[in-house]
Amino acid sequence: MKTIKLKNYSNKTNIVKKIVFIDGVTRSGKLLTGSLISSFQKMESLVFGENFEHFMPALKLKKCSYDFAKSYLNNYINQTIYNKMISRDVNFRPRDITSIRNFFKPILYKKRLTKPEGDVVLKKIKLLNPILPFVTHDIMMNYNIFKKLNIKVKLIEIYRNPFELTHSWFERNLANNLENSKRSFTLKIMNRKKEYPWYLKDLPKNWEKFNDHEKCAYYVILNTTEAIKKQKKIKDKKFLYTTTYTHITENTHSELKKIAKFLGTNFSNKTKEIIRKKNCPNFSFRKLIKKKKKYLKQKLSNKTYQKLLKLESDYNKNIYGLKKY
Repeated sequence: MKTIKLKNYSNKTNIVKKIVFIDGVTRSGKLLTGSLISSFQKMESLVFGENFEHFMPALKLKKCSYDFAKSYLNNYINQTIYNKMISRDVNFRPRDITSIRNFFKPILYKKRLTKPEGDVVLKKIKLLNPILPFVTHDIMMNYNIFKKLNIKVKLIEIYRNPFELTHSWFERNLANNLENSKRSFTLKIMNRKKEYPWYLKDLPKNWEKFNDHEKCAYYVILNTTEAIKKQKKIKDKKFLYTTTYTHITENTHSELKKIAKFLGTNFSNKTKEIIRKKNCPNFSFRKLIKKKKKYLKQKLSNKTYQKLLKLESDYNKNIYGLKKY
């Protein structure tokens, strides 16, 4: 049988030239960072990048071809920016972070509702040269796979103190939700006759005996360690900016200035207002770390707690040694 290849889109076919991913383990501060960054000049409103996340494990588990993934994802990028220019599929839910009501210039999308579609939209995109921001979870921990797709992006990778991360996972009941909630849309795989998130393909033998705190810690350690491992293998880091939840919340203005420069843009006249609305700078999180560590020490096995301690120690050394100041 003759093999039929899909068109292998290169970056030259992308109708938007500037794409940014705000990436990190769940609860690392991506939405806060994304909402602040989307207030910059030339920025479009924030988009959840679920499609990218679903293709990473599909490629990793060899359930999908790279040829199809490249074609689909480039088409997805093009369709996303095209639709934004005519306010098609734009989020109007007021409480969602990705809502245009939380965008620094919501009137922009209201005006676009009446604009015509067609080739004129492509000309507008070329003229405006906008920046399209996606929030993602699994890009860095699968970067060896993502790199093969040859999609040029600027990547902002966010890390968070592992104790804070584990505590936040438990507060949101994430371990339980990942396994049991019908509203969990993380790609699942079958393991021991039950569905688990794809990154639990190597399920610990005693997983069923773990309490929720242990499960949350396991997820955090697994995903964070994998992201660090992949990032350390990246040689050319010009496309990459590494930061932390602490830097974003405590040194908000200076950190955002650095990110704006990295993205080749500037603050808009609304950025400082958005920073205030997001209650930044905020120093309350740092004050609670000791309390959270004490709480988790009572809930976790000594082995797991020591793993988090080691991870925290490495985190405090220039973000796992990933960033030079």
